[in-house]
Amino acid sequence: MKRFTLSLDPDSIIKITSAEWIGPKDIVLSNVCEPDEADSSSIIFCEQERLLEQVKASPAGLVVTSASLQARLGSRPLLIAENPYLTFMTMVSYWLELEAGQQDYSIHPTAIIDPTVRFEGEAAIGAHVVIAANTVIGDRVSIGANCIIGKDVFIGTESSLYPQVTIYDSCQIGKHCILHSGVVIGADGFGYQVMEGKQQKVPQVGNVIIHDEVEIGANSCIDRATLGSTVIGKGTKIDNLVQVGHNCVVGEHSILCAQVGLAGSTIVGDWVYLAGQVGAAGHISIGSQAMVGAQSGIASNLPGAAQYFGTPAIDANLMKRVVVSWKHLPEMYRAYQKTLKGDKSD
Repeated sequence: MKRFTLSLDPDSIIKITSAEWIGPKDIVLSNVCEPDEADSSSIIFCEQERLLEQVKASPAGLVVTSASLQARLGSRPLLIAENPYLTFMTMVSYWLELEAGQQDYSIHPTAIIDPTVRFEGEAAIGAHVVIAANTVIGDRVSIGANCIIGKDVFIGTESSLYPQVTIYDSCQIGKHCILHSGVVIGADGFGYQVMEGKQQKVPQVGNVIIHDEVEIGANSCIDRATLGSTVIGKGTKIDNLVQVGHNCVVGEHSILCAQVGLAGSTIVGDWVYLAGQVGAAGHISIGSQAMVGAQSGIASNLPGAAQYFGTPAIDANLMKRVVVSWKHLPEMYRAYQKTLKGDKSD
């Protein structure tokens, strides 16, 4: 359950969602939750028939549902929407924005901030934050406890860093970005050359540029470029435990799920979906609107607007047929062995 400090009345909800209210309006709503943990001030949603009995038994104050299920939910307060889940999430987002407006924009006394740091407006700086020289912090930026921000960094307006984020020198974070705990931006790319009989480190002197509206999940790492920039495009969402290597370029509005790993200089287009544990070899490209199934290994360029699966990743439908055929391999092998014995008897 998520309880909010500010409550919503029916008229506010109608205005926010433009949905149709059915039933009594003498309620005040202050939380969202699952049906089985609701109380009279809760909002829940129902868009599947299999959940009807659970929702009907719930004491929730408001149910967001579809017109097709309205008659089966009785005379309780309902919000009728074409897409109940999306309408429900619209309310949650609105509530979160209201609470964000109550943010305490202040600097904790234990923060260590170089005198050359420039603030472009108010900011919320948590305990034990360190911000190095010549960094620029945009208006209404929130930086959680124990974050370390290097020198010459830029963080754009209304971006949020959860506790223990580290941003190395010279990296750039756009507007309205969210970086969850443990994220590391700008660590050295993994580059070595054998010289004089040992692995010699290749200097990594580029940076990372993260464009607006990017969200990066906990403990993910975006490495700085050897030269130039590692780039994450506008609106891209990166899950927890993702590794993006040096000199990679990820386009706009792409999705990288948990444990995706991109080796250096991988180019990912716009609106690409990489499912969990997808691995990409370096110096390849993945075309826009490509979708790659979980645990696939990408060893060569993939054209866009297609679905891929397997290791090496190939057309998803072909790979599904291959996988189905695997269970028949033992009997096929036995038949082959019998054929060989028959050839010998001849």
